Amino acid sequence: MYRSIKPVSTIVIAFLTSFLFVGKASSQSFALKSNVLYDLTGTVNLGGEVRCGERHSLSLGVSYNPWEYGSNKKTKLLLVQPEFRYWLGKAFAGSFFGVQAHYAQYNFAGTTPFRTIKDNRYQGNLIGCGLTYGYQWIIGDFWSLEASLSVGYAYLSYDRYGPAKGDAMTGSSHRNYVGPTQIGLSFVYFIR
Repeated sequence: MYRSIKPVSTIVIAFLTSFLFVGKASSQSFALKSNVLYDLTGTVNLGGEVRCGERHSLSLGVSYNPWEYGSNKKTKLLLVQPEFRYWLGKAFAGSFFGVQAHYAQYNFAGTTPFRTIKDNRYQGNLIGCGLTYGYQWIIGDFWSLEASLSVGYAYLSYDRYGPAKGDAMTGSSHRNYVGPTQIGLSFVYFIR
C-alpha cells in the first residue's frame, strides 16, 4: 500500500509555478530555512519561501529521514508541507497566520516507546491540512529566526507488518488525527 510520490511532485510543481506570479523582487523576497527541531531528530529538512505581496508569502518545506537502525528498527519519512502565509505587518517580520497542507510517506518500526509501534512496522501515507501561527525575528541583514506552530487534521492510511524483517502484512487500516501537525524553530537566510 506504499503509494507513489505523484502527489508530492504535484505539490512541488504547483509551488514552483507560483514563482511565475511573483511581482517585482525586493530586498527580502526569497528565503531558505531549516527547522532546527527537525534537525535534532536527524530529519534532513530544507524550506523555501517567496514573498508574493506586501503581506503574503508562499512557503514550502521538505523533510527527509532515511534512517535504519538494525533489527528492523527504522524511521523513514518523506514530508512535504506547502503553506500560504498572511503577515500582520510586512512579510518576513513579526506575526503571521498560515494555511498549510501536508503529505508524507512513512515507514516506522521499533523506534518509539509506544508498544504498538515498537511491536509492529507501519508503512503508509498521510495527507491533511492545518492552520499556523508564527513569529519571525530579524537578527541581521540576511538572517531571521522563526517560531511556528500548526494545528490541523491528517488522514493516515497504512499497512501493518510484524516486527521482524520480512514479516508478512498483518493488516491495513487508517486513522484520522486532529492536533499539532508541525512545530518549528527555524533559521531563515534571505537571498538577495
